This record gives sequence, C-alpha cells and structure tokens, in this order.
Amino acid sequence: MREGYEGSGITTILGEAGMPKGSFYNLFSSKEEFACAALDVYIKTFDALRENTLLNTALVPRQRLINWLSGHREYIEREPEAGGCLAGIIGQTGAVHSEKMRQKLLAIFSAWERDLINIFTDAQQSQTLSPRMSPESAAMLVIHSYEGVMIRIRIERRLSPYDFLMQTLPDLLFAEPDAV
Repeated sequence: MREGYEGSGITTILGEAGMPKGSFYNLFSSKEEFACAALDVYIKTFDALRENTLLNTALVPRQRLINWLSGHREYIEREPEAGGCLAGIIGQTGAVHSEKMRQKLLAIFSAWERDLINIFTDAQQSQTLSPRMSPESAAMLVIHSYEGVMIRIRIERRLSPYDFLMQTLPDLLFAEPDAV
C-alpha cells in the first residue's frame, strides 16, 4: 500500500508477501478488506508509542507531544521508503472509492484527534496552551500539519519537513505558564 490504494494491485501485494493468489482470497474477500485489515495492523504498531506519549499523564502536555513527534520520526527513519502515514496515503487514494474504508479512516483520525484534544485540554488547565488555541483547534493543527508534512517527505525524500514540524509546532501550540 506504499503506492496508495489505487497504485497497489493484488499481484504486487502478493509478490511482496510471497503469497499465492488463492491464499489471499482465502483471507480477504477483496482489496478493500485487505486495506482495512492493513490499517488495523498499522494502527496497532503505534499502540506502545501512544501509551508512552499521548496518554502518559506523568509527563507535561508539551513533553507528551514532543515525545510523540520524536517517536514518529524514529518510525519514519526506519521505514523511509514508506514515506508517510498509511492512513493518510490510503485516505488520499482509497477513501473516495469505498465507504467502508472512509468510515475506518474517520474512526482512526477521530481517535487520534481525541488523544490530542486530551493533551491540549490538560495544557489549557495548566495554562500552558497558547491563548490563541482551543484544545480542538490545536489537535486539528497537529493532524493537518502532520499529514501535510508526510506528503512533503514523500515528495522530497528527506526528513527536513518533519524536523521543521518538530521544531516549530510545540512553540506554536504551547505558552509558558507566566506568558498567559
């Protein structure tokens, strides 16, 4: 699915997996079913990062976001050929063809947004959220910025767009307690 939903034929997928065609259809009724299962596995790969960063209330909100961004950077470095977020890649190409995939992606992005809203609500309560931001707008800014940067990484084939995001986003979203 690195090439998006439309760019990934069953033959290509089977070739990469070393799997005969009959085996694929014993497991999945369609490419759509496979894409939904791939999204489930992809999201689960980030459960530990999510627990240790976004959901880790022992850390201050700013550090939770920074650690989460750093963890994703490590993933991108390990998988440079993937060049981005599988949910975003499939969302750009497959969601227009499948209501089931669109709903799956909506659930993924909603859960991500909810985790981020919780961070920014904590920041607001501790007076460390930028006064220009609401928890909801801060969460949307993170998601939209992250997905945009993933596109730039795929185009540029380098991590500097992500480094820019990591350097600028926390300063845009958080204020020092005495600056509020």
